[in-house]
Amino acid sequence: MRTDKNALISLMGHSVHETLKKSSYLFREGEPAESIFIIKKGRIKLCRFDSLGREQIVTILTDGDMIWEGMLLDGSIYPYSAVCITSASIYRIRRDDFVKMVNDPDAAMSTIMLLSKKLHDANERNMLLSTKDPMARLAGFLMYRVDRSEDDDVVLKLDDIAASVSLRAETVSRKLREMEKMGFIERLGHARLRVLDRDALRDIYVSQ
Repeated sequence: MRTDKNALISLMGHSVHETLKKSSYLFREGEPAESIFIIKKGRIKLCRFDSLGREQIVTILTDGDMIWEGMLLDGSIYPYSAVCITSASIYRIRRDDFVKMVNDPDAAMSTIMLLSKKLHDANERNMLLSTKDPMARLAGFLMYRVDRSEDDDVVLKLDDIAASVSLRAETVSRKLREMEKMGFIERLGHARLRVLDRDALRDIYVSQ
C-alpha cells in the first residue's frame, strides 16, 4: 500500500463519515474553513464565479483527494465552493479534532506528507494553466487526470473539462476531435473518454 494511502487511513480514523447527494454543497465560498474533507468515493468540483457570473472550476477532485485549504489558519474562509458532481461519500475532520490529533507524532507525519502532496498537485496545475497552446494544455490535463485514476478513462462533461483548463467548450471539443483522429483518445459517450496513447499526449504537453 502506498505511503500517502496509509496517511489517509490514519486521518480517517479521526473523522465522521457523511454521504452527500449529487449537486450538494460541502461548503460555499466565503464560509469559515472549519473542517478537512477526505473523499472516499465520488467527484467534487471546487469552483468560484467571476464578476460576470461565469463559473471557474479550480479543480475536480475524486477518490482519495482532500480539501483543507485554510484549515490551519485562524479566521480563514473558503476561497471557493465545493459541489458534488456525483453522489459522494466523504470523511469530515473538524478543526478541533484535527488539532488534538496532530499531537500524535504519527498523525503529524501523515499530515506533513499529505500537505506536501497537495502542494505538488497545486504546482502541477499552475504549470498546466500557464501553457498557452490549447492542444498542449488539454493534453496535459488529460494526463493529469489519468495519472490520478485507476484506469485510462476520464469521466467528465465537456463543460467541466473546458472550465478546468480555462478554454471555451468549442475549443475543447475541436481539440478532442483532433486527438481522436490521431488515435490518442477514444470518446466513449457524453461524459467519458479513454486515453489510448499516454506517450503521445505527454509529448504534446512537454513540447510546449
